[in-house]
Amino acid sequence: MDPSWGVSFPLIQKLLPSSARFAAAFLLALAPALLRAQEGFPPESPEHQALTLASPFLGDEAFSLRQDYWRGKISPTTGRAVKLQFFKRNVYQLFFGATPADLPPKSKLFLHIYDGENQEVAKAEGEPGDTAVALEFNNTLATGVYLVLMRIEAPPGPFAAAEVPSVMFYGWK
Repeated sequence: MDPSWGVSFPLIQKLLPSSARFAAAFLLALAPALLRAQEGFPPESPEHQALTLASPFLGDEAFSLRQDYWRGKISPTTGRAVKLQFFKRNVYQLFFGATPADLPPKSKLFLHIYDGENQEVAKAEGEPGDTAVALEFNNTLATGVYLVLMRIEAPPGPFAAAEVPSVMFYGWK
């Protein structure tokens, strides 16, 4: 995974103001590549599930999808948290996906965002059986480090403790 931030289209336009044709060609070339990235993952992969939800945003030149992403396993008994820096006045889109074959039947996926004082500032809840959930967070609060919690809620049963391969992508405008 590449630790650098995703491509920022406004930054490219600032850096290359005299090369508007180059910037336009670059943008046109990049959008199909991002859409192909979704197609490059098998349909049963958690990446495919999350990127399917992200696909409406990938053609928007104002939207930047971070190139690296979180990947791991989550069980209904553990969940997972990651710290991310969010900047004030940006609108963030988070996409959490799980492997359909490993997800317990009728499970629900959740995303929560907590600020530096452990106050929940945003939440998304999937429908039972959905393999991905998206969350929009319009950061009108403050620039800072936020805690993103991913969790799976499963009905009681033999699969309730199963570890599920999962991913989380995010991007911003």
